[in-house]
Amino acid sequence: MEKYIDLALKLKMCNARVISPGEMVFDIRTLLKCHWGCENYDNQSYKCQKRDTLFEDRLKMIQAYKQILLVHANNGQDVSRAVLEIERRAFLDGHHLSFAIRYCSLCKKCTVDEGSPCVQPLKVRPCEAIFGIDVYETAKLHGLPCYPLKDKDEVQNRYGFVCIF
Repeated sequence: MEKYIDLALKLKMCNARVISPGEMVFDIRTLLKCHWGCENYDNQSYKCQKRDTLFEDRLKMIQAYKQILLVHANNGQDVSRAVLEIERRAFLDGHHLSFAIRYCSLCKKCTVDEGSPCVQPLKVRPCEAIFGIDVYETAKLHGLPCYPLKDKDEVQNRYGFVCIF
């Protein structure tokens, strides 16, 4: 996993930590915030679909992994690109079930948010909330900053996960 930590840092991540599913905080209430507290949520949106899986099944999917790379940066677009690259490299290294979890922010201007088809549909991965991951509490558990911003000039903290082993 050290090579993936090094790769994350080369890809402009501020932090990268290896964690297990037991070191993640899951809370079904994240789905409440996702469905009723997110300005971008749309049950029909390509980015928000659950892809015909139940919450319990999504939780089991994550718990089937032994090691997950938690990455942190201040730019959401950087995080989205990094987790996809780490997923790709892990796949090429023989970890064929490697999988990134991160709300998509690959494009500067999202065509899906504007009602048009996604221009990179094979790169879209599910967001953390769909899996019930409480990113705030998971980050805090690992000594990483994550808190609601009170001012638009505050530095953002963005997170992503790559399930590898």
